[in-house]
Amino acid sequence: MVYANTKWGKYCYLNTGERWKPYLPQTQRANRAAVRSMLKRWGAVYLKPNNGTGGHGIMKLTRIGNGWYKLRSGYTTRTYRSFGGVYSALSSQAGRRSYLVQKAIPLLRYKKRPFDLRIMVQRNRKYGWDVTGVIGRLARPKKIVTNYHSGGTPMPAGKLLAPHISGKRRAGYVQELKHLGKGVSEYMSAQYPKFPAFGIDVAIDTNLKPWILEVNTKPDKSLFKTLKNKSMYRRILSYARMQKRS
Repeated sequence: MVYANTKWGKYCYLNTGERWKPYLPQTQRANRAAVRSMLKRWGAVYLKPNNGTGGHGIMKLTRIGNGWYKLRSGYTTRTYRSFGGVYSALSSQAGRRSYLVQKAIPLLRYKKRPFDLRIMVQRNRKYGWDVTGVIGRLARPKKIVTNYHSGGTPMPAGKLLAPHISGKRRAGYVQELKHLGKGVSEYMSAQYPKFPAFGIDVAIDTNLKPWILEVNTKPDKSLFKTLKNKSMYRRILSYARMQKRS
C-alpha cells in the first residue's frame, strides 16, 4: 500500500508499526462525528490542516463543561454554548481544506509556556541514519503552537527539560528521545525512501511520556541556526552537503 506524503498518510503508515503505536496520540480525519466523539473522550483536541506547515491553521478545541466549548486559534479565543455552534465556527475557519483531529497532549511547560521538541535525523555516508540535532520549541505567550514560523522560540532542549528532569537523568532521557527519532526515521524511510532527512516533532506530557506529533519529510534547518551554540547547525549543514554530493 502507498501512503501519501501528508500528515494523515504519514500517521497511518507509522501506525502500521507495532513499536510506534504507543507513541501516537489518537488521530482521525476531521468530521463532525469524529470531532464530537474525540472531544467527549479526551476533553480537548487539536485540529490541524492535513497539508499545513509551520503551525498555520491549527486550532485547539476544549470542552469546558455545562455545554460550553472554547475554540482557540492564533491569539483568538472564543467560547460557544453548543457543539453545533463551535463546529460551525471551526468549519468556517477550515474552509475547503482537509483537516485532522488529534488528541491534545498536556505539554510540559517552561515559565508557564508549553514546549515540544524537534529531532533532526539525516542519512549518513553509509546510507544509515544519524541524529544530528535535538531542539526545543517554546510557544509564544498566549499561543497554542510552538512552531518557529508561528512565533515559537527555539531553545536548547536541555534547558527546557531542566525544571522537570535532573541532570544525569536528563542526559539519559535525551538519549532515549534520540533513539526514538532514529528508529522512527528508519521505519519511515521504507515508505518514503527519497527523503534524506526527517524531523520528528515530539511532545512530552506531564508524566514525561513522549508522543510523536508529526514526522516532517522536509525539516527546516534554519531552526537550529537560531541557537547561540552553532555546533548542531554546522553538523546538520555538513550532512546536507554530503547528501547533495552523493
